[in-house]
Amino acid sequence: MLCRNAVDWLYRLDRTFTWESGLALPHDLAFRDKQGTVRLVIETSGRITVMRGYAWNGCSPKFCVLDILIGTPDGVVHAGTGKPKAYYASLVHDALYQFLPVAAPVTRRDADRCFLRLLAASDFKPRYVYWLAVRVFGWVVRLGKRRVRQWEGAREAL
Repeated sequence: MLCRNAVDWLYRLDRTFTWESGLALPHDLAFRDKQGTVRLVIETSGRITVMRGYAWNGCSPKFCVLDILIGTPDGVVHAGTGKPKAYYASLVHDALYQFLPVAAPVTRRDADRCFLRLLAASDFKPRYVYWLAVRVFGWVVRLGKRRVRQWEGAREAL
């Protein structure tokens, strides 16, 4: 049962988020959504920046039944960030997955490693269970999101 008058996302980034991923790239890359808005930047140093306004649903899958959100928990609120422990991990992971079709040389494995590293940084206890789930089922969730949300995007060198 679908919910009415509800948004398709759970979180919306209120300010730009930057994280040093350690991924080495041959050149800086910017990724635009289907409206042409830059949503993600990955620099040669590995710095990943997700732009203010990016919206996502936290750890997947989640679905709505009778206005109740059911699905993968994002964890307790971290004392240092004031956000659920999986908040930043799911943010970066979703942004990378959204642009995987055009993100070469960034791979799905790279995105999943970033997810695990950010979960570890927030001291999320079941991080290996979540990481294993994205390694095994991430492609299925990604295909579903791409179909439902009609994810599209473009990559450009900076």
